Order: sequence, then C-alpha cells, then structure tokens
Amino acid sequence: MLDITRDRPVKVAVKVAVPVRDHPKFNFVGKLLGPKGNSMKRLQEETMCKMAVLGRGSMRDRKKEEEMRASGDSRYAHLFEDLHVEISTFAAPAEAHARIAYALAEVRRFLVPRN
Repeated sequence: MLDITRDRPVKVAVKVAVPVRDHPKFNFVGKLLGPKGNSMKRLQEETMCKMAVLGRGSMRDRKKEEEMRASGDSRYAHLFEDLHVEISTFAAPAEAHARIAYALAEVRRFLVPRN
C-alpha cells in the first residue's frame, strides 16, 4: 500500500522476462548491453532507473555460472531463474512508476528481435 499524501520516496522494482525460449538463437544479452555496456548505461541514464540482466545465461562464462549456481550462495539465487532484466528506481511514488513505465517501453525495443 502506498501513502501518496506524503511524497516519501519508494523503491519500485520490476522483472521483465527475456523471450529466450521463443528466439533461442538471438543474443539478447549482447543487444541489451551493447558495446562495452554502453547501451545499458545510456538506457539507465535516460530512464533514471537501475537495470541488470540476471538469470540463467546472464554470465559470459558458463562454467563459472554453474559453479556459482552450485555454491548455494544467496547472491547467486537469480541464476536459478529464467533470463530476465531487473529494473528498479527510487523516487516519489508517482515519479517512480512513471520512470518504470518509460523504462519498460525502452527495454521492449531491445527484446523484439529483428531479422
């Protein structure tokens, strides 16, 4: 429940599924990150949201990913989930939800593969 009478900042976070099963040959992580991570950095600055690519297949080194998954450490719990983008922001309620909506629209462009 949100108290919108006071403009107390809230953290809003959303997980967006990456359609890997629909398009198994497409490199979504590469498209999202861009060269040297510049696409993701630009997207974060533009939308004023933090973004992270998480889940199975989010790491470059598959062996290291398996080791981390097997370690049972809570920091790597996301590796048991399907590939997804986590978008979060911290602001006044109306502003936070507006930022998330804008970020979702922008991320959607990266998740629709073009031939």
